[in-house]
Amino acid sequence: MKPNIYSQNMKALRKNLPELAKLISGELSADCEYIIEESKSKELTLALKTGDKTTQIHSKYDPAREAKQQIEKSELVNPKLLVICGLGLGYHVKAALETFKKDISCMFVIERDLSAFRIAVEHVDLSDLFKDKRIKWLIGLKETEAYAACYNAINREGLSLQLYLKTITVFSQPVLTTLYADYYKEIMRHFREAAHATIFNYGNSSDDSLIGLNNILDNINIIIRNPGIKDLYNGFKGVPGIIVSTGPSLSKNIETLKQAVGKSVIVAADASLAPMYKKNIKPDMAVSLERITKTGHIYEELSEDYKKDIYLAATPVIMNMAYEQWNGPKIIVYRDFAHFKWIGIEKGILPIGPSCSNQAFQILKAMGCDPIILVGQDCAFESAEKTHADDVSSLTKLNLRESDLIKVKGNYTDWVYTNNIYNIFRKNFVTDIASYAGKCINATEGGAFIEGSELMTLQEAIDKYCTNEIDVKEVCNKKLKIPSESDVVSSWSTFKRVLKETINEVEEVISACDKGAREIEKFEERLANEGYNEIEDFLERFPEKDLDSVYLVLNKLRLKVITSGKYFNLFLMHIIQMIIIHFEIEFNALPSMSQDQKRCRLQAIKMLKRWFPQIRDVSRRSLEHIKSQKAENFRNESVFERVILENKPLFDISWEEYKKTVLAKNPGDADKHSLLFYYAKEQENMRKANYYMTQKDLERHQVRISELKEALKSYFNLEV
Repeated sequence: MKPNIYSQNMKALRKNLPELAKLISGELSADCEYIIEESKSKELTLALKTGDKTTQIHSKYDPAREAKQQIEKSELVNPKLLVICGLGLGYHVKAALETFKKDISCMFVIERDLSAFRIAVEHVDLSDLFKDKRIKWLIGLKETEAYAACYNAINREGLSLQLYLKTITVFSQPVLTTLYADYYKEIMRHFREAAHATIFNYGNSSDDSLIGLNNILDNINIIIRNPGIKDLYNGFKGVPGIIVSTGPSLSKNIETLKQAVGKSVIVAADASLAPMYKKNIKPDMAVSLERITKTGHIYEELSEDYKKDIYLAATPVIMNMAYEQWNGPKIIVYRDFAHFKWIGIEKGILPIGPSCSNQAFQILKAMGCDPIILVGQDCAFESAEKTHADDVSSLTKLNLRESDLIKVKGNYTDWVYTNNIYNIFRKNFVTDIASYAGKCINATEGGAFIEGSELMTLQEAIDKYCTNEIDVKEVCNKKLKIPSESDVVSSWSTFKRVLKETINEVEEVISACDKGAREIEKFEERLANEGYNEIEDFLERFPEKDLDSVYLVLNKLRLKVITSGKYFNLFLMHIIQMIIIHFEIEFNALPSMSQDQKRCRLQAIKMLKRWFPQIRDVSRRSLEHIKSQKAENFRNESVFERVILENKPLFDISWEEYKKTVLAKNPGDADKHSLLFYYAKEQENMRKANYYMTQKDLERHQVRISELKEALKSYFNLEV
């Protein structure tokens, strides 16, 4: 060990990668011996000894030069996202950074053995690598935990990394990846699957996102007037939580579930309510996140008496008709969608995956439940015909073909059938469990294996963990804060302001897209006028300087769109993210397809020809949504005025409180709001005190009301 180097490396690790520093600080065991020697070039080299066999990892003569030659010979194309398998003493990492310093946006270093990593830390100065924010370290991963680790690492970095997921380039340290070929092959499989799942999560079409936006707008009054999940954070610490899903295995143990009622927090996926209803089992909460009509129809099948005591903890992208079908109490649960940050009304945001069961897991985790017990969570099918438990609504049944099915490891069998979508649901549980500090019990008694969960029968789980009585409704009633009328007023006022500013920004985006489309039309007119009919002819004759000029103008307009004002990412990005992100991924992948810059720029212009009209059209449609007759809550000039006049007891607040909650946020409308306040206050006084007023007082109030009405009409053209 070189003490100065080790100290320097550990200082950099503790500052930049504290978890990794902690991992190598304790006792480590290795399945081989690592031998450090000085090479002919005076740099250190590394060998690995297993039994009587010694294998040289780096050159004995000049390991740095060897690494540089191997990197250069690999001819890596477009290494924006480079994965290096096998660290050794870090020579290949350094060589790659030097060779591709202008190209690398992100690098992952994967090393099988923590002991090998510590050997490198003890002997070679890697401090600059540990400080480099582009480099992500996946060290000592167990194969069973690799998917969750890769997925979390990719998603932790956000778009700055994810836009390069189609440019994944791999360099394999020649010796280490030969010695441990199966390990590195398996880790890279998990890495690519995690990348695919991340891209899949951006796959919602703009139409789907617009439906979700429309539903949010239709539900805005429900959002404003109901409590949020944030009120229940850690409200059930240490209480067992049970997720009831609709897998075929639910039919095996649904009767056993009755024993957990009143001794756990039971959260049911919406589709599992039907079989629970038929067995007379009431969950404490139901969850829902689908923006489609069938959700409301699922609730129609349940009696009013059954629903009245169950909390509907839905994400308010569900259709308004679903809320109308639910007569029980409601809790607002935001998914980590930008639209919920855009509306500016805090209720609590959770990192919810693609399924209702993933939503239930995050709710129980947020409430502090431990353990979380999975029931009916097969993530698999008995066959193409048997996809759900008995009595599940026909609305949720899948129409699968045998060709849709794939095999994955089972809980109690070598393999079970699933499909790609349900396998993504399963993998989302893997990542959820990996970030959960408690214990997850898989009491499905069938289905696919979910890494990180512990297998038990439901009876065993109930006997072990569901031993104390808990009144879930009482706890919820104490902790959930129903918004006051002044809270409602304030929320509507905030939302009105957000809408006005958003409309202005979206109109600017549309204008930039129109300009981009016109620039491309001018470019195409020139091509037609100058007789460019074939690509090869264009590449040969068209002035490269002119092409660069066209490209730079278009790219500037593209950047203007995606870096618009503060509401672009919060409002518009979620709607157009599929277009933006898939374009950026393909755009960044262009150099992987051709190293001819002129050809790449022409292809980029072709892509922008589709991009500008797509963004413009979706932006126009989103604008229509917030201006349309469907969004009645804010169709008029002032949302707040409508709320004032619709809510009878609203003005039990003082003028001082009113000024704080409303006028402070609408200073330009102060005169109008003042008149409205006094008008509503006079009306309220008349309603409350009419029975004891003298005739003189009554006449005075009536005159005052008439004067206020006249002032509102004369000055603001407002009928009240």
